[in-house]
Amino acid sequence: MPATLPLAENAVTDPFGRRIEYLRVSLTDRCNLRCVYCMPEAGVPYEDLDNVLSFDEIERVVRVLGAAGLRKVRLTGGEPLVRKNVPELAARLVRVPGIREVTITTNGILLPRDADGLFAAGIRRVNLSMDTMRPERFVEIARRPEYARAWEGVEAALRVGFDPVKLNCVVMRGINDDEILDFARLTVDRPLSVRFLEYMPIGMVSPPQWKARYVSNEAVLDRLRAAFPDLAPLSDEQGSTSRNFRIPGARGTVGVINPISHRFCDGCNRLRLTANGKLIPCLSDNYEYDLMAPLRAGSTDGEILQHARDAVAHKPVQSDFEGRVYRGGSLRIMAQIGG
Repeated sequence: MPATLPLAENAVTDPFGRRIEYLRVSLTDRCNLRCVYCMPEAGVPYEDLDNVLSFDEIERVVRVLGAAGLRKVRLTGGEPLVRKNVPELAARLVRVPGIREVTITTNGILLPRDADGLFAAGIRRVNLSMDTMRPERFVEIARRPEYARAWEGVEAALRVGFDPVKLNCVVMRGINDDEILDFARLTVDRPLSVRFLEYMPIGMVSPPQWKARYVSNEAVLDRLRAAFPDLAPLSDEQGSTSRNFRIPGARGTVGVINPISHRFCDGCNRLRLTANGKLIPCLSDNYEYDLMAPLRAGSTDGEILQHARDAVAHKPVQSDFEGRVYRGGSLRIMAQIGG
């Protein structure tokens, strides 16, 4: 399909008029951690490598969607950097016509190895998962003694010059919610964007387990405002799912992402592509659409685009995480979806 088609006429939109401009691409379902909210301690049966999209296939999907209004790509996992040659893929995606930004989400453990290569490839923004600043608690949450290496990833991101460097902290009651202020204070003298995420019922989590751990981001904000009465709200970044604030005089920012307590579905412009080639229109829904089969069956670009449109036609008007957990959970765990 020619990339010269007018984007306004060719855009991929869902049934509610939301235009798809953001694709989260899971490069692998493998990970070097076993975080309690993301993957069972024993792991999961990994996809055979023949059933994982190749770099050529990923680039083709991005090219097809880039000609139809896609503007941003985020590389995710599992842990994306356990896959070889990710900087090479990043460089290829940065050059795709229409793509304005390629970013990555990582746990940071392998980032010291790849930070320079990713920056040279054109990535400028990086999200790092960091749920605690206590080494012993890191082992409890991630089930691996990798705190020092994960923090080296944060330092590598700052050294190379990624901007912003975002730290994503999933807040869990009785596990790490006593570190909220410690994380916020990181932003005072470091150019970090700390973001507190609500714990989501992804995977086969039981309703009692989820409810026991869930902390609303309003409760997080209450704690922040009590400690920092002059916490200042910032203008919303276009397309962002976070509400952001700054401690007076701080170099960085704090933010909250609340998919449970404050759904941000009205402006949702995203689609997810799993490592094994499934398109997922909504993180809270079990619907997924197989794109690998047509990719490998010789489909034209126009046919691939139509498959994407067919998938997006199933995007719901709003998420329903709570409803799904009471219906028995999701088909996939977070590491298999890509977050």
